[in-house]
Amino acid sequence: MVSSHSIGIKGEELALSFLLGLGYHLLERNYRCRFGEVDLIMQDGDEIVFIEVKTRRCTNFGAPQEAVGTAKQVKIRKLAAQYMMYKRKEEYQPRFDVIAIRIDRAGNHSIDHFKNAF
Repeated sequence: MVSSHSIGIKGEELALSFLLGLGYHLLERNYRCRFGEVDLIMQDGDEIVFIEVKTRRCTNFGAPQEAVGTAKQVKIRKLAAQYMMYKRKEEYQPRFDVIAIRIDRAGNHSIDHFKNAF
């Protein structure tokens, strides 16, 4: 049986590849601070994008994007403010995206990208 941790890592790799293919530039991966952790921080033009990646093998407990609740959104917003100040990127506009990935048992996947998710 594949662990949820390894599914999460696979999802982050798929999301990163997907976004790099769209022309985004990676700034940070698994960035942590006192407010929590965010999976990816990327630059898309003049926006710094804070991206939460959720990966699921099934939707018995809801769609992947539904796992980014209000509490997680608040943490990511606080983290973003801290990051922007610490890295001196206040001139950039922050954006908050969610990447929802579904991977079936055969290894096939689908990616949904929710820009400005919150």
